[in-house]
Amino acid sequence: MKSVDVNDEMEETLVLSLGSIIGGSTLANKPWDDAITDLTNRIEEARRGVEAPLNLNVVFQAPGNILKPEFAGVRTGRFSKSRALLMVQVAVPEEVPSDPIIYLKNAIHAAIDEAGRWATRRKVTIDVSKLRYIVERA
Repeated sequence: MKSVDVNDEMEETLVLSLGSIIGGSTLANKPWDDAITDLTNRIEEARRGVEAPLNLNVVFQAPGNILKPEFAGVRTGRFSKSRALLMVQVAVPEEVPSDPIIYLKNAIHAAIDEAGRWATRRKVTIDVSKLRYIVERA
């Protein structure tokens, strides 16, 4: 499992970070794993020097031979107030599309939308434009 622990106060908080839970490595989900790794590297480069009022950790859950996501789409996870870090989880389908990077970028935009809805429910004003900017640059 590769993800940021929102409870770990010692770890550097990144404006946008990606993680993944691969439910068992298979040939069928290897393209997901590869695409997530590639996009993680792109995000690392694109986020340099960017700060936002809400930090977002997007964790992709890919089905495998051991574990499958218990949900579809996106859902909010934990929030660390001290780090202004929200985790949003994204379940990816078993079938990998022809361009998984485009799919994942669209999924990050959906996660950003979910973060916006989360903030609205808590009557917190956030500007997610910097998060979208990072995704577009990646």
